[in-house]
Amino acid sequence: MKPDNGAKARAVFAKVLPRITPSRREASECFATAAAMAKKLERVVPPAVEVRLAGSLAKGTNLAGNNEFDIFMLFPRHFSHHEMTMMGMQYARRAFSGMRCEARYAEHPYLQVFYRDYHADIVPAYKIGDISERGSSVDRSQLHTAYINAKLSAGAKGDVRLLKRFMKNFGIYGAELRVEGFSGYLCELLIVQYGSLLELMKAASQWHAPVIDTEKHLSEDAARRKFAQAPLIVVDPTDPGRNVAAVVAHTSLSRFIFECRRFLAAPSEKFFFTKKIVRSPKEIAKAMKARGTVCLAVRFPAPKVVPDVLWPQLKKTAQALSRRLSDQGFSVFGCYHWSDGAECAILFEIDRWELPAIAKAMGPSVRFARDCESFVKKHKSALNMHIEHDRMVAVEKREVRQCLPALAHACRHPHGMGMPENMEKAMARCEAFGAEKLLSKKYAEFLSDYFFAKIA
Repeated sequence: MKPDNGAKARAVFAKVLPRITPSRREASECFATAAAMAKKLERVVPPAVEVRLAGSLAKGTNLAGNNEFDIFMLFPRHFSHHEMTMMGMQYARRAFSGMRCEARYAEHPYLQVFYRDYHADIVPAYKIGDISERGSSVDRSQLHTAYINAKLSAGAKGDVRLLKRFMKNFGIYGAELRVEGFSGYLCELLIVQYGSLLELMKAASQWHAPVIDTEKHLSEDAARRKFAQAPLIVVDPTDPGRNVAAVVAHTSLSRFIFECRRFLAAPSEKFFFTKKIVRSPKEIAKAMKARGTVCLAVRFPAPKVVPDVLWPQLKKTAQALSRRLSDQGFSVFGCYHWSDGAECAILFEIDRWELPAIAKAMGPSVRFARDCESFVKKHKSALNMHIEHDRMVAVEKREVRQCLPALAHACRHPHGMGMPENMEKAMARCEAFGAEKLLSKKYAEFLSDYFFAKIA
């Protein structure tokens, strides 16, 4: 980073921050709405249950235009988990009767309430002062709010907003399993650790398997042993047994590192506000044809599960089908999945339509007598069999030569491929076809992301 780029970066931050910070009027209206909804709850819950605002609004790190907030009903620990969740949902439904409400499910149910331009998550939880008292995973939220408010100044909270907007611009903000990105709490902890966005960016541009522990609960070696395989480890200061960054995918982490380097090299507002371009079906068709590959797709009704179950299962399904095509000899250039909650689609790009009529099966070394005997028996109907160097080789007639029939067959016979059970059942109603059938407005963003993704 050039010495003068620090000043340029701070100048960019100064221009961006007013655009992403709620105005006084917006903040006042949001707090007033949250307070009014909290009062509705307080009228129906017993005195032992505390109603408390949580989330980014309570921490002062919410972005402008984000009309969402969380309201917690904090129950004493003497209630059973079943009593706490069932009574909480009853209180919430009674308090917001007449409003549009939808039950949602994480570890346990909560109610999402829609009021004017706002929506609030009404969450039952236990009131705790320490993680040792935790009765459910959502109980941590109250500890997170208290920790962040104690650690971050108003200026640092502005840096959190900038960080969120920066990540949002590259599609890596959000802990949903559809995104596999950085949660709001993780963004806050990163600013706690480094003090400012500029210092975070400088550090992140040099990251290699980072371990961050703001309260020094664990040694680096202990953290690596405890959270093995995680590309990013950020120990929860309120719960040392949890990696706050557990959901962050390697791709999301790599994109963040890469974009931090680019921003530091040439600070610009474009890193916060890049307009996403969705191509027309005609443009997508032209790009598809120009690639000289074969594009296939499979489409099926989405299983009726919550998004954080659907997206990981859809990803596993795409990977399973891709492996099956590869095992049959097709070179899968790319694979991409999509869902709107009602339907799922998976795109496959294959290097060629048809494979040769024969396939080579490599056998064991001649050193292993029994294995050689088994190989000969297994391939007794081979077109021919010979030895290459020290290994047995059989040349077989290929059963499936074309990629579309191969994909359709895999979809009709999903058992044993490693697909989730929900997806295996959904495959009974699937359709495999040339991807040209997806050329419509419905799939334009999905296909644009695959065919036109480009780092500017």
